[in-house]
Amino acid sequence: MDKVNILVVDDEILMRDGLKALLAKEDFVRQIHEADDLKSFNDILLSAHIDIILLDIRLQNTSGLELLASMKKESKSFPKVIAVTGLEGVELMINLLKAGIDGIVFKLDGYQEIIKTIRAVLNNENYFPEKILKIIQVNAHRWSEVPPVTLTFQEKELLRCIANGMTTKEMAHTLKMAEATAETYRVRLIKKVGLPNTASLLAYSYRNGIL
Repeated sequence: MDKVNILVVDDEILMRDGLKALLAKEDFVRQIHEADDLKSFNDILLSAHIDIILLDIRLQNTSGLELLASMKKESKSFPKVIAVTGLEGVELMINLLKAGIDGIVFKLDGYQEIIKTIRAVLNNENYFPEKILKIIQVNAHRWSEVPPVTLTFQEKELLRCIANGMTTKEMAHTLKMAEATAETYRVRLIKKVGLPNTASLLAYSYRNGIL
């Protein structure tokens, strides 16, 4: 296997340092770069040749899905991407697969699973654990109906208000809008992600790394 350059994207310093230390011992790794937000991510892609990206999904002020969309919008050719995540939301997994991710690794599965996935992806294969293959099988019939898990800034702010237990009046004051408008936004957001109520909306948001 030819030596490759890897970009580790994670907003937890300990996670980045740990991965870098382990990857540095692999004989197929040439250079290891790191990023923790959209700016540093784009800066690295512009300044260095990257063969493979290990991409966390829950990031401060952005998400791995948003970084993936940005990369594909700005470039005609791009590295292989492996999602390395602690999240297990079904909607998130489906959206990652629809976005063309090359592999998915759950953080709890450990470093050897990451290496196994890297080797498979560099060999021009996709690699998904059994849990992901099961999600594909069970959800094949509703694939096109699954809503995106990326929300607008205003929708995220509304979610934070709901998660903090605010009343409609308090949300309206915080978001600087009329009470009727705040309630309308809440109802629209629930409909957008196809859920029955506010409790389900909160569960969806935590499961998919929105909150």
